[in-house]
Amino acid sequence: MTVLVLSNHNPVLEDGLYAAGHDVVVCLTKPNARTRAQTDPGYEVLAVSDWQSYTELAQLADHLRGRIDRVETCWEGAIMAAGLLRDLLDLPGLTLHQSAGFLDKAIMKRRLAAVGIDVARHQVITAVDQIPAAAEHVGGWPLVVKPMTGFASTNTYVIDSPDELRRLTAAGLFDTATPTSAAFTAEQAFLGLANQRAILVEEYIDVVTEYHADAMWQDGAVQYHLPGRYNTPPLTGMGATLGSWLIDPESADGSAVIELATAAAQALGMNTGFTHAEVFHSGDGRWLLGEIAARVGGGGIQQTIGHAHGIDVPALMATVAAGQPATATPANRPGVYGWAGTAVPNGTVRSCADVDSIRRHPAVIDATVAVRPGMRGGATSTGLWAGLAGVAYLHTDDTAAMRDAIDDIPGIYALTMEIQP
Repeated sequence: MTVLVLSNHNPVLEDGLYAAGHDVVVCLTKPNARTRAQTDPGYEVLAVSDWQSYTELAQLADHLRGRIDRVETCWEGAIMAAGLLRDLLDLPGLTLHQSAGFLDKAIMKRRLAAVGIDVARHQVITAVDQIPAAAEHVGGWPLVVKPMTGFASTNTYVIDSPDELRRLTAAGLFDTATPTSAAFTAEQAFLGLANQRAILVEEYIDVVTEYHADAMWQDGAVQYHLPGRYNTPPLTGMGATLGSWLIDPESADGSAVIELATAAAQALGMNTGFTHAEVFHSGDGRWLLGEIAARVGGGGIQQTIGHAHGIDVPALMATVAAGQPATATPANRPGVYGWAGTAVPNGTVRSCADVDSIRRHPAVIDATVAVRPGMRGGATSTGLWAGLAGVAYLHTDDTAAMRDAIDDIPGIYALTMEIQP
């Protein structure tokens, strides 16, 4: 079995396949390909300019024809590229048509709304000066604007009024690329909104509680579907402490989250693979499907699933990517399991606690540290979701204790920064 993996900075999928004895070919965008090749990874490393370079992707398909058996990715930006390559090479997995529903936010919402799933009202535009007209379509101000194929709240803004839109436009916000590390320079989502091929304007949802749901699918059947609750809605919590904890799938909230996430995955054509859904519970009592991705969730969600349920998600990812049957039965260990990390602000890192001192907190069962002195901060600085300084994995007796543990995270990491004016 030879698998082509479309990858980014995180090699979890290709490492799992390689460790399992499969032949692997990895394709990355050019900056990441250069970095990966320097590590002498043991497999062939190919490159494209970006995941929207369809001519290059077609050339890649011609180059690999007859050499590979599957095309897989767990990188959000490469979902549609993987679908195109499967179509060109007639290989199994999500087609380009299906992949578009898991990445293009407007297509996703249109397909979900068509089967009765509640989603935010939305309008596609091609220029920032079209936002006021789109506001009427989505229900007025405030509203949300974002790239059509973005991820992790990149370049996503809540705009309260026409006056604020004018101020932000005059300040050049929409013409300026979002600062990022080398790992993300080829991703279109980081270009200023004015330079995006398309912009999505959405109804602003007063999100009281945001949930996530992670599932593994095999031949259309769910192997597991595990819901969790964020400590704060990520869009409003970016730049602060972010985390979540797993909740009982059979509770009222857990059941509502799983029902929505399952319906969304089925509506978009998921058959075999993984999904990560974001579900909103609004101030007016609505349950809405925010977004759903054809990948595992980020942050510390997968490791938390391992701690709570004994599921080795990276190993399952490799098994599924190789086209082999995979099953998983959650163990349901007692207590509440979660994770959290504190964001690294813009500036230069001066110091951070070491792993051993972080692990001494009574709620911490494991931890990572991704920063080092001298590192520049920011939303993508560490390679972790939201630019977190690291991830602490938590276990408590109840939800109240979990909330307290997450509140402790900034003090546990003891991050100090030199902030530039």
